[in-house]
Amino acid sequence: MKRRFDYKTFLLFFVLGPTGMCLVQGCLKKPLDQNPSGEYTTANYWRNQDDVIAGVLGIYNILFTEDWIGHDLYAYDDQSDDICVDGDHPDFKAIERFNADPTLQLIYITWPFAYEQIGRANNAILYIPKVPVMDSSIRARSMGEAYFLRGYAYFILSQIYGEVPIITEKNLSSADYNVAKSSVDSVRAQAESDFLQAANLLPETYDDADKGRVPKGAAWGMLCKLYMFEDKFQQAINYGSQVVSDANYALAANYAFNFTLGQQESNTEILFAVWNKNQEIANVPASAISTYFTPRAWQGWGFHHPTQNFADEFEAADTIRKKATLIQVGDSIPNQTNMTTIGTSDAYQMFTGDTGLSTGRMLPSMSTTGYCIRKYTAFMPSGDGGVDYDLKQPLLRSADVYLLVAEAKIRLHGAGSGDAELNAVRTRAGLAPVAGAGMPQLIHERRVELAGENIRWQDLLRWDKDQIINLDTIVSKPKAASLLPPYNGTVIIPARTFVRPKDYYMPLPQEIIDESKGVILQNSNY
Repeated sequence: MKRRFDYKTFLLFFVLGPTGMCLVQGCLKKPLDQNPSGEYTTANYWRNQDDVIAGVLGIYNILFTEDWIGHDLYAYDDQSDDICVDGDHPDFKAIERFNADPTLQLIYITWPFAYEQIGRANNAILYIPKVPVMDSSIRARSMGEAYFLRGYAYFILSQIYGEVPIITEKNLSSADYNVAKSSVDSVRAQAESDFLQAANLLPETYDDADKGRVPKGAAWGMLCKLYMFEDKFQQAINYGSQVVSDANYALAANYAFNFTLGQQESNTEILFAVWNKNQEIANVPASAISTYFTPRAWQGWGFHHPTQNFADEFEAADTIRKKATLIQVGDSIPNQTNMTTIGTSDAYQMFTGDTGLSTGRMLPSMSTTGYCIRKYTAFMPSGDGGVDYDLKQPLLRSADVYLLVAEAKIRLHGAGSGDAELNAVRTRAGLAPVAGAGMPQLIHERRVELAGENIRWQDLLRWDKDQIINLDTIVSKPKAASLLPPYNGTVIIPARTFVRPKDYYMPLPQEIIDESKGVILQNSNY
């Protein structure tokens, strides 16, 4: 029987510092009773092929961190018009209202996890070539994975903070970590270099035993995305078209398969994802994304809720994507059996035309807006009401790349030039194709296709910088709840004010600036 690749099952946690790296293994029931077995450092860890494979899995493990990919990064998308934040984190709410402060917890906590991912990748990039004997294809693949994951972290940092320090394997060799920040262009050039290296080294596909590792198409896709942020449209087309034309990265037959248990593992559209599993390791949540997006009445924490404005963006015929994206009052999900007592006024909208019903599968008051994101919620087939954390978190899909290629063509050659790629996405959703699509159609398509996937705000920022849209007109509209009772279109977030260029980027964490002793300077306007 083949073993499916699952990088979360490896209990590897690398602690980085000026003295090197140590490997800590979990699940010791009586750690004080164990005989000393030595300590791994960067000088003695990377000995053989098994060490390399385990070390690379340790880079992937950062993706499971609660305060990184699966939760905190979505707080920045709460600045958009699609989502509003809920919960007990005042720093999230401050960011949503464009009141970012260098001392906010979220501003700080994003930083160390990004650099932890970079640090682990640096170790791999430095030491894998020095391993004396190992399979050449695994060596190349492992280097490609390390380059990709480092490039991904730098790309995220460039989106959030703009100017940040660049730390590579050279800094590891010299133990020189306190370096000044670099320009946005330099940070993106580093990400570009990493993705190009990854594209050269990664295989195009994997067998069942290694499902979940990043393939070559993920590097092509991230290059396409990065070039769009740089307005390098022809380069975006060149790399994005390699994804579009490759059957190994074809769109899934059904849009919902990207977010459906049992349909993700062999899904050619998912280029890069967090490969969640139903387990908990060293107090790391089994799936941060499912925990924070699943409604509270359904055993989640329900931090991010779609707005009425976003729900209205779907075309009347766009039922496939809307159903896969949004949960609204009265909806249910397969295997979800948790019944919650509801009030009479709520029952009116949940069971229109029915009387005498007092239980339902969602308590509306547990959602700020009357909507929740559906993409990251699934339930155990046992029917015990438990959230099924086997659901993966897609971070890059081919559909994203298709639409980026369409956009690049439109912006280079005019309306209609991206129709083929845009219509491939539309027809998969069961919608009629369009002709002569320009930027308004492209903007609409990206909003509904990629909804809730932490993409909208960064799209709006790059379009505003290029004066394709005016963010003032978007953020000046209040965020409102469902029009149905008991929400009745209530304003959740009042009109906000976007300040250029200050609000294009977050401030750097004050704690990091203080620790650098003047080497790292704060972003301008903060």
